[in-house]
Amino acid sequence: MKTLATALPLLVLLSCAGEPSDPVPEWPIACVVFPGFDPEVGECARRDEEGELVLRRGVVPTEGGPHAVLVEGELYFALASGRTAPALPFDNGPDNFVEGLARTVRDGKVGFVNEKLEVVVPREWDFAFPFEGGAARVCTGCSIVHEDGDEHGTVQGGTWGVIDREGRVVVPVVHDRESVPATSPGQNVTR
Repeated sequence: MKTLATALPLLVLLSCAGEPSDPVPEWPIACVVFPGFDPEVGECARRDEEGELVLRRGVVPTEGGPHAVLVEGELYFALASGRTAPALPFDNGPDNFVEGLARTVRDGKVGFVNEKLEVVVPREWDFAFPFEGGAARVCTGCSIVHEDGDEHGTVQGGTWGVIDREGRVVVPVVHDRESVPATSPGQNVTR
């Protein structure tokens, strides 16, 4: 009898060991969904194994994306699927999609994502203007200078060149800002 009493719990334990466990993911990070200043949404996001931000499904609408969310003080583009990409802040929100691409920034480096939030131009530039006519001006070694607390700054210094929509350099990055071929009319940026 003693053998059956000790064997039964072991059999139960062994029978459960082969069953897959599907833990419900936790969503410990709150966010604010744009446009406007919607109230903070709790249990909005989490970080995956690689540290990438993932939004809980249903946080942003399925139509009209990509949307913008503010998470831990940073702006992100977000899709209803939960996919996100860091957004370059521009005026009072994220960068605009121009010619199907928007600027994305990580660790101070700028690249471009498409509307599926796939990185199509790697984040390797210190600054980049939006695409215009299939080309974008980019720089290395430049910085944004703000005058007396103004939120708008001017990009100064560095060497400049031009890339195409695949990120290939089409004008070498050796020019000063004034001599690189013009592809974008704006001089002021927000960071």
